[in-house]
Amino acid sequence: MSKQLTWSAAVSVLAMAAIALLATDLPGSANLISLPKVGYSAEAAVLPQLGNLLPALQ
Repeated sequence: MSKQLTWSAAVSVLAMAAIALLATDLPGSANLISLPKVGYSAEAAVLPQLGNLLPALQ
């Protein structure tokens, strides 16, 4: 990797880490960055059977 790309990646990772640390809710301290609270869900639809995807395998 070139030096410029290496420095760019390092600065990017450090910036993301700083944002993650500053955006957390710590008791007694004010947030420097105000991010919206978003709910997440890990639900997924059931996958179809292989025979339905590839009729030749039935």
